[in-house]
Amino acid sequence: MLTKVTKHEEIIKKSGINLMHWPIKRRSANFLSELSSIKMVLKAIRIAKPDIIHAVALKPILYGAIGAKIFNIKSRVFAFAGLGYMFSSSQYLARFLKPILSIAIKVFLHNKSSIIIAQNQDDINLLLAHNIANAEQIKLIRGSGVDTEQFKQRPSNSSTKPIILLPARLLWDKGIGDFVRASTIFQKKDLTARFVVAGRRDDDNPESIPKDIIDGWKANNLLEVMGHVEDMPALYNSSSIVCLPSYREGLPKSLLEAASSSKPIVAYDVPGCREVVMDGENGILVQERDHQALAQALELLLKNSNLRASMGSEGRRMVENYFSQEEIAFQTEKVWNHNS
Repeated sequence: MLTKVTKHEEIIKKSGINLMHWPIKRRSANFLSELSSIKMVLKAIRIAKPDIIHAVALKPILYGAIGAKIFNIKSRVFAFAGLGYMFSSSQYLARFLKPILSIAIKVFLHNKSSIIIAQNQDDINLLLAHNIANAEQIKLIRGSGVDTEQFKQRPSNSSTKPIILLPARLLWDKGIGDFVRASTIFQKKDLTARFVVAGRRDDDNPESIPKDIIDGWKANNLLEVMGHVEDMPALYNSSSIVCLPSYREGLPKSLLEAASSSKPIVAYDVPGCREVVMDGENGILVQERDHQALAQALELLLKNSNLRASMGSEGRRMVENYFSQEEIAFQTEKVWNHNS
């Protein structure tokens, strides 16, 4: 995130936004490092004297809530971009942290000054089940919006082989392994397609896939890994199908961008993804972790260009009506005005 902000720093500043660099580390548990991060938040609040604090993602939410309490900021907006690793992973660290973080979040967020934004109904149910917030505090805003002018269907030089694109980091919980198993099924059936992943490695994430495993998939022609792709609109346009077999999402922007680009989308029937994929309308939902059903859905779309086109058109219509960045900005501004 710091890299993205730094890259667009001048544009951000010219828009009238004051920018302070915050070198926060998502996965760090170092006490001194985290204390330094909290001090940076307190400094920013002291300098800006804000009327509203709006924090996104778990650590910024916790540290922003601490700062809001210390400085008695009355209007607080905390946006969960999915409840992520802590709530979805079965790994020991996640199971250990979940009760501790749940208590911490509850202490700082369960109050009349805080509005919580969730991106899907499943996350709302989870927040209520853990008594992290009450129903009156929670607002549903589905995602961060899509630039429908940037992500739209354009003529492209399509690959000689159809591309099935998975836009995500190289993490196990993004379903990369299931994507590879579907590719194996395609090979056995002698079906022609390129299984492509556009996304970087994330070695700080416990779900990161080891490099030697990725190299093995590539050596067996099961997977192409493009790494970080700057021009995603062009890649969506050159793809036939976009697939995200993730095990849990907040609201997957990659699927929204694909739908905005008039591409059919395939995903597991899991939180976040089921908010975007309307089964049989703009794509296909598949039972979670069923790689055979995943391969069948991809094969169905690959062999039916009319179905791909109709689903792509419906996806574009849905994004324009409900998920454009203008619509999401309008909903967010309503929360600010109501809470100020």
